[in-house]
Amino acid sequence: MEQQLTLLNRKSLTVDRVEEIISYSDELIVLFTKTGDLRIRGKSLNIISAFANDSDTVEIEGTIRSLYFEDNEEIYQDNIINKIFR
Repeated sequence: MEQQLTLLNRKSLTVDRVEEIISYSDELIVLFTKTGDLRIRGKSLNIISAFANDSDTVEIEGTIRSLYFEDNEEIYQDNIINKIFR
């Protein structure tokens, strides 16, 4: 299954297949998705919609400066604490 990210003018980002919002500040948002962690860095970041109508979609506004992906298999493979709480 594919994951879709839609970035408009580096001001609006929509991400689907999100399972959890791990952390959130006005400069960094970390999402746990079905394909891996996604770190969004920027300025004045704001989550305007999350999981509306039982969807797995998160919408973010602000000045988006970078997107960084991490593979879930490498990060969580041997971490027993994460296995207990997920």
